[in-house]
Amino acid sequence: MINKLYEKIKLYIKENYKFLLGILVIFFLAVFKLPFFIDAPGGIINVNDKVEIENSNDINGSINLSYVTELNATIPTYLFALLNKDYDIIPQEEMKYDNETIEEAMKRSDILLKESVSYSTYVAYKKANKEINITSSEVYVAYIIDRNTNDLKIGDQILKIDDTEIKNKEQLNEVLSKYNENDTINIKVKNDNKEYTRTAKMKLIDGKAAIGILISEVYDLETTPTINYKFDSSETGPSGGLMLTLAIYDYLTDEDLTRGRKIVGTGTIDFDGNVGEIGGVKYKLKGAIKNKADIFIVPAGENYDEVMNLVKENNYNIKIIKALNFDQVVNELKK
Repeated sequence: MINKLYEKIKLYIKENYKFLLGILVIFFLAVFKLPFFIDAPGGIINVNDKVEIENSNDINGSINLSYVTELNATIPTYLFALLNKDYDIIPQEEMKYDNETIEEAMKRSDILLKESVSYSTYVAYKKANKEINITSSEVYVAYIIDRNTNDLKIGDQILKIDDTEIKNKEQLNEVLSKYNENDTINIKVKNDNKEYTRTAKMKLIDGKAAIGILISEVYDLETTPTINYKFDSSETGPSGGLMLTLAIYDYLTDEDLTRGRKIVGTGTIDFDGNVGEIGGVKYKLKGAIKNKADIFIVPAGENYDEVMNLVKENNYNIKIIKALNFDQVVNELKK
């Protein structure tokens, strides 16, 4: 029985080997990843659906963040991108910093999302005159400037410098200011739920002794009313900070900034409510156009200039708001 089945399979392969070989080649071409990423016009995410606030006010329209569609390049998608002016091919090394893996870059994006949510929540509650308190902070390594001076990893949560417990970014800077150039310090960290002891050598940067890293701070917040977030694991980065702040603020007040409109935008937010520029703004505008947005909010500066050039070139019918800070954007939406 087994011999007969074996002979049938062997005969089928012999008679159809060209077809089977073609299938294997097509499969290989479709799944083999090239050392490139492809950026393309994305879509929009309704930020109202990502936030849940106790006894929130009704909103008639929607506040949305726009995003870039980013693909790992395969041979078919690479060829398609070459022929499509709305697609850009990005070498893999440009998607990360020097001596950094893609996994480290993704870990940083996750930290920056958490930091951005902290800032968005704090600014929105303060502007809405609602109760909010910072109960604790977590300090993370977001970028390593000089890997030769320390063995820290991106995503490390700094717990102690030598014997001093670190509770926030301000205290970390204060502790480090007491060391001198070439001093070696021990740093207790937590990464992926495991604790490690790292070392760093103090280095002179811009006239100050430092350990060659950039820090992100994530707040643990206590709010009234309570707030919950519903982000997907694939959603990372700080570029939705402004739109998240607007959505939270709109839920907390009875103003309804949307007034039935579909508002789409992008931009970071800091602790003081200032709006910062982002990447991929042209793809985000095209995503807003594709989804029939009434308003597109874009950070001032090069982002705004790029968007206005695209609007004029393509005769897009959409209202553009240049964003400097949170208060200014709210005033524009009220007009």
